[in-house]
Amino acid sequence: MRAAERMVLERSVGGSQRPSTINPFVTATLALPMNGLTIMAPQPEMLSQKNVEAFTGIPARVFLDTIRAPDFPLPVTKLGKLRLVQREAFVAYLRALASEPGSRRTTQADERTRVAAVLASAGLEPVPCPRTGRASAPPAGTSRARLPPK
Repeated sequence: MRAAERMVLERSVGGSQRPSTINPFVTATLALPMNGLTIMAPQPEMLSQKNVEAFTGIPARVFLDTIRAPDFPLPVTKLGKLRLVQREAFVAYLRALASEPGSRRTTQADERTRVAAVLASAGLEPVPCPRTGRASAPPAGTSRARLPPK
């Protein structure tokens, strides 16, 4: 006979026995290994430098540099040294950045054009630097200036 089908008999105070209702629950102890459990916590409403890496994969330093940029469009709440941004708005901002990679390339090209204009006004011209693979070599986007031949 199953435990759920068994009728539980209780003794009343008067000493008579009467059948009570059927107990629909069975109690059991189950042992699980700790690595067999996955506990899901709700995502935070606000992102800070303490939890941003866990939810977006962005390091805290990059997060702080991003929100401190003068053209950062979202409101930043300052609570002591903690900087908070709404999670949904920040993720939407990241998606917007990812969908517009061409605008960053044009910004870099504009920067190179401005550098070339400054060098030209000083009578210099940019010279591209070949990458040597050494740690002391300048980054690929940098250039050197030299005087034009006379």
